[in-house]
Amino acid sequence: MADTPQATGLRLPADAPLVRKLGHELIEFLPVGVYLCNAAGNLVTYNPKAAEIWGESPDLSKGPVMYSGAYRLRNEDGVHIPHDQSPLAAVLRTQKAVTNLRLVVERRDGSQIPILANIVPLFGNDGAMLGFMNSVQDLRQHAAQAQAQDNLQSALFQAQKMELAGKVDSSVGKDFTNQLTSLSMSLSLMEKEILSGGSEQLRAYYTLCKEATDRITVMAEELLLVARTRRRKLQRVDPNQILLGMSALIGNEVGEQIAVDLKLASDTSFLKANRQHLESAILNLVVNAREAMPQGGVLTLSTANAHLDRSNFPHHNANFRPGRYVVIDIADNGTGIAPHVLEHIFTPFYTTKAADKSPGLGLTMVKGLVTDMNGQMVVESRLNEGTSVKLYFPCYGTEHSLAVKGSEEG
Repeated sequence: MADTPQATGLRLPADAPLVRKLGHELIEFLPVGVYLCNAAGNLVTYNPKAAEIWGESPDLSKGPVMYSGAYRLRNEDGVHIPHDQSPLAAVLRTQKAVTNLRLVVERRDGSQIPILANIVPLFGNDGAMLGFMNSVQDLRQHAAQAQAQDNLQSALFQAQKMELAGKVDSSVGKDFTNQLTSLSMSLSLMEKEILSGGSEQLRAYYTLCKEATDRITVMAEELLLVARTRRRKLQRVDPNQILLGMSALIGNEVGEQIAVDLKLASDTSFLKANRQHLESAILNLVVNAREAMPQGGVLTLSTANAHLDRSNFPHHNANFRPGRYVVIDIADNGTGIAPHVLEHIFTPFYTTKAADKSPGLGLTMVKGLVTDMNGQMVVESRLNEGTSVKLYFPCYGTEHSLAVKGSEEG
């Protein structure tokens, strides 16, 4: 038996009980979970760390406990491993050690603990297998450190991308917008001749070019807003008139399957903002709502006044001031946003869409606009119930509204 499996285990005297051979004190204060099983696979003893990992302390006086005190074992992919098919059972069957095995201990309360197990068979001097010892390392701290490292790398990557976006300086932005202006002027000069020519095909082509140019212009404005290269032109804005004026555009954008419901409070106050940027922000949110309702639904756009203080508005950003606010609410009854996605929605370039869709800047730009206007943005969502995005702006003329910097138009 020179090359038998015993070579991979521990040899112990055969004339003493298993617990006495190793000594309970030897494992009592170890920082890893350790437990011993006899040749029948019954748990013989364990230390406090093993019990902490299991989430319970099996009472061995009430009857045999097979293989381990764990309620359930899973592999790294989360698949349940029955005890009789577990590596612990395999050690008893093959009498060979299993080392550096990653498993998941599932407790009775459903919580799961990632572990690294090393299972070593124990033999007497006569070569008979007495049982096995399993040392279990708790990997929760390692997993948390790995996650923190991943988050750090992700944040660095996002910062690098934002730095790249920020390099759209004023000279490049000016050249870009100048070219767009020239293109728009050329299209305007062509418009009369095309419309008077009577060609439906030319009119269709013209419409496509004009719409594309308008969209690119809005994108350029948004990028310049992110890069902070353009002095903002602000004005006194009626939110009710904004939504009423956009109602036809919004209806066309969402399509016939989605009903648009306007709920505009008659006493809604005015706010200070750049009208075009506000319309662009609302349209961004409308598009998001449309994509959340692929089978149709109801899009509700509402306005109201609100008085906010720190007690009833705890999730505010740094520039929050208690006082009177105007609320524009864009709500849908679509698919909703999962909690793990909701916490990332304002991360620049974060998106759950396909690679050929939005680059993930929409909500970042909307929040940037609201924050620049000393406002607040709140997103509430439930899976399969819908999402509500509330934009809070200081009422026009209040101290917090007057503090917004920018050239104001009459």
